[in-house]
Amino acid sequence: MSLSIGSPTPRPGPGRSQGPGGRPAKKPSRRTTQVRRNAFVMAWLLAAAVLAGLTIVGPLVSWGTWLPLHALLLGGIGSAITIWSAHFADTLLHRPALGGAALLDARLYAHSLGTIIVLTGITTGRQVPALIGAGIVMAQAIAGVVAITVQYRRAIAPRLASLAIHYAVALVLLATGALLGFLISWSNAHGRSGLADGLYLAHTTTMLLGFVGTTVLGTLTVLWPTMLRTPMEPVAPRWTTRGLPYLVGGTALVAASGLWLPLAGLGTLVYLGGACGVLVPAYRTARRVPPTSFATASATASVSWFVGCVAVLGARMALADDVAAARDVIHALRLPLAAGFALQILVAALSYLAPVMLGGGPAATRATNTIMDRHAAYRVTAANACVLLAVSPGTPWQVRVVA
Repeated sequence: MSLSIGSPTPRPGPGRSQGPGGRPAKKPSRRTTQVRRNAFVMAWLLAAAVLAGLTIVGPLVSWGTWLPLHALLLGGIGSAITIWSAHFADTLLHRPALGGAALLDARLYAHSLGTIIVLTGITTGRQVPALIGAGIVMAQAIAGVVAITVQYRRAIAPRLASLAIHYAVALVLLATGALLGFLISWSNAHGRSGLADGLYLAHTTTMLLGFVGTTVLGTLTVLWPTMLRTPMEPVAPRWTTRGLPYLVGGTALVAASGLWLPLAGLGTLVYLGGACGVLVPAYRTARRVPPTSFATASATASVSWFVGCVAVLGARMALADDVAAARDVIHALRLPLAAGFALQILVAALSYLAPVMLGGGPAATRATNTIMDRHAAYRVTAANACVLLAVSPGTPWQVRVVA
């Protein structure tokens, strides 16, 4: 089964606005709209890169990695998921979303505004701005849940409709993670470091395994065979849908491991079991059509980092001496999860989607794909080798900084 990932074509109707002479008002092109929206993603990635540089060798070195990581994950990855989860929900459900493009744009603006306020509030130690920013992020996420839920209920049972539930669930987890993130700041401000450690475990796993992981795994069910230009495995939609409760349950168990650390080991086993609903059909697809393009090779490497990090996280957290030691486990895995998994899967997806997004016809798309795939093997190998060097504890710090 093949699936078109282009934006749904607007249907004419009596409610459409009219221009001079009764002609339909001119709307922005798909290309213009997508470029405008994805400019938010690129701006956040640039901001994260600048902040990382200032943190490593500049005036922000005493601030640590919290600020650039949250600019990347909450700002960049969060904005990308806001855009593309709505896009894929439209594609899967074959129905216009509640609120249409206006609601999506409002959510995107709100997400960036909320993120800026959160980053400002936390870095300056002010709880009120942090709470306001978290509340804005939560509100836009809940608006997305409502939009997808209404859209799902209006759908006429298309085969892949159930996959859209991944996006609604992921947005619930985003709202939950945003609240937990604020509570960490509140706990630290009130001198409750023990509570803050437990909330840190809940916040990071809810955001990375829950919000980002659930979104990525649900999307790959559709996007992976499309990227490989081959039919989807017949069992893939059913297996992915059945795996969703295990993803959510596993995330909840790991998030609750601050109460009893062995829950982390059990939770990651449950989570990886749910992930197999996506990964096994994806592996079968890759055996038929090997991933050789830059986008597919990057996606393969990204998922490999994710699965490896989740397994290590569960094992080491379950064996940690206390909650503070378990927090150190997650702290050590932030870079491979952020750069090896989240950033790399975003680059992979945009590398594939950009030619389609920019349009210009089949010839232009082929030309753009050719540019994207130049020296693909070297680029993917070099990028992942740099991540590996950066996270290897035995590597001299000078080499890790350069990597």
